[in-house]
Amino acid sequence: MGQLTAEERRRIFLNRQQMGREIGERLPAPVRMSAPLARGRRFGRIAEVALTAAVLGAGWLISQAVAFHVPASLAEMLPRL
Repeated sequence: MGQLTAEERRRIFLNRQQMGREIGERLPAPVRMSAPLARGRRFGRIAEVALTAAVLGAGWLISQAVAFHVPASLAEMLPRL
């Protein structure tokens, strides 16, 4: 049981080949990208970089305004009496 004859193996092999050809015929041809899409993608990339720079710049400005200085010693944190 589980052993295939040479004729059965050949039939399976031929069926797999035929299925591969049929699947290959059903696949659509690759679509080429036109020039306007390429320009739009470039604009989107530029906008993405500009937005990232704006967010980083805003974060830097906020960190400068809220500058948190860690005390050098515990004595500096205690209130003076």
